[in-house]
Amino acid sequence: MKRNFVPGGWREQAGAVLLMAVAVGTMLRFFRLGARELSIDESLSWAESAAPSVTDVLRVQHRLDSGKFPIYELAQHGWMRVFGESEAAMRALPALIGSLSIVLVFILTVEVLSAVTPTRSDDSGKGGIYMVSALCALIFAVGLPSVEIARQARMYSMMQAWILAQVIFLFRARRLGGLENYAGLTIFSAIAVATNFTAVLVMAAEALWLIYLLLVDADARSDAGVRSAAPWLMGAALVAAMMLLLPFFAGLRYGVEGVKRGDYDWIKPPGPWEPFATFESGLGSWPFPLFALFAIMGGIRLWRSHRNEAVLILLWIGLPPIILFAGSYLVTPMLVTRFLISSFVPVFILTAIGIESLPSRNYRAAATIAIVSLSILRVSSDLRPGDHRWRDACQVALTKAGVDRRVGASHDYYLVSYYVSAAQWDNLQIVRIPFHGAESEAPRVAIISPTAPPAQVAEIRREYPVVVARFKNVIVVSRPEAGVQNAPAS
Repeated sequence: MKRNFVPGGWREQAGAVLLMAVAVGTMLRFFRLGARELSIDESLSWAESAAPSVTDVLRVQHRLDSGKFPIYELAQHGWMRVFGESEAAMRALPALIGSLSIVLVFILTVEVLSAVTPTRSDDSGKGGIYMVSALCALIFAVGLPSVEIARQARMYSMMQAWILAQVIFLFRARRLGGLENYAGLTIFSAIAVATNFTAVLVMAAEALWLIYLLLVDADARSDAGVRSAAPWLMGAALVAAMMLLLPFFAGLRYGVEGVKRGDYDWIKPPGPWEPFATFESGLGSWPFPLFALFAIMGGIRLWRSHRNEAVLILLWIGLPPIILFAGSYLVTPMLVTRFLISSFVPVFILTAIGIESLPSRNYRAAATIAIVSLSILRVSSDLRPGDHRWRDACQVALTKAGVDRRVGASHDYYLVSYYVSAAQWDNLQIVRIPFHGAESEAPRVAIISPTAPPAQVAEIRREYPVVVARFKNVIVVSRPEAGVQNAPAS
C-alpha cells in the first residue's frame, strides 16, 4: 500500500466517532420503540416466548417455528419475565443487541484492516485502522437494515450479532491462529446457525473462500508480513460447528413440511434483477447510489491492498443472494431482505474504506455527512407512530361477542391473541376460522386479516356477511342477527 487509509494520530477522533455511532445508533433503535403494533412475525415470537415455562417455550416453538433451536425465544422468555410483554419491552432486547452490534462492527473492521495494513513501529497504521473502523460503525449504526431488525421482536438482530462475532474469530484465526480463535469460530458458527438457519449462507461464503485460499496457497506469509493460519484448520473449525448442530438438523424436515403447507407463500417469486433490487430497497433508494459508489471504490482499494481478504468480503456480499435466488426457482421463493441481513455489513465496510480513500479531508467529511444524513432521513420515516388497527378491532370484536365470549381469528391468530386484554383471557376463547364445525358452535364475530388469501376471505364472508367495522385492512365481521335482512356479502 502506498498510503495509509488515513493519516496517523487520529485515535482520539476515531474514539469520538465510535462514541457518536453508539449514541446515535442506540437512540435510533430505542426511539418510539412501542409506537407501532406487532407484526405477524413478532406475534409468533411473542406466542413462543410467552409460554409459562422453558419446557413450554420449547414445545410451542417446535410447533410454530420448527427447524431451529429457540435461542432467541428462550432469551426473550427470560427478558419478558423481568420487563413485561408490551411492544416496547419485547423489542428492547433486540434493540439492545443491535446497539452492542455497533461495537462488534468496529471490532470486525479492525480485524479486516489489520490483515491489510502493514505492522508499524509507530501508531500511524493503527490510527488509520481505528478511524475507518469507527466510520464503518457509524454507517452501520444509522443504516436502515441494521436499525430495522433491531426494532423488531424477532431473532434476526441476535443472529446478526452471532455472525459478527463468528467473522471476527474467522479473521483472527486467519491472522493469528491460536486455539482460542478456532474455538471461538466453532462456537459462534454453531450458535449463529442454531439461532436461524439463514446464517449458513455466510458459512457457505466462508467455505468457498477457504477453497480459494487453498488454491492460491494462502498459508504462506503475505507480502504485508501478516501471519496467516492454514485454511484447512479454519475449515475444520467450521466442520466442527456443523457437527455440534447435528441434533438440530433433523428439524430441517419441518421446514420442508412448512414449504409444502404454504408457510412461505407470502414471498413473491424474484425477478431477474431481484438480488440487486434487494440491496437497493434494503439500504433505501436515496442513500443507495452513494453506498454503491463508495463500496465500489472501497472494493477496488481493498482488492489492490490485499486480495485474499477482499475475496471474502465480496463473497459475503454476493453469494447469499445468489443462493437464495437459485433456491427461489428450485424450491420456493425465499429472496427477502431479512434473510440477507448480514450481507449488508461488508457493504458498510467497503463503503467506509471507499470514503476514507478520498484524497481530501473535506471530501471525506462531506461524503460521511451525506451518507449518514440520507440514512437517518430514510430511517426516520419508519419511526413515526403507527395506527392501532388490531387493538381497535379486538375491542370492537369483544363488544360484539357479548355473552358468547368467543372471537374468530383469520390467519393472524396470534395477533388477535396478543391484542385481547390479558384480563379477558380467562373467560374468552379465540377460535381459528374458517370454522368447519356445526354452525351453532361457530363464534358470533370474527376478525379478518389482510394477509388471508382471497379464497379464504370469500369463505368467511359467506358465514359472516355483516361488516361491523373496518380499521384500514383489518375487518370485523359478524354472523347475521335473527330477523335482520342483510345485503349480500361483497
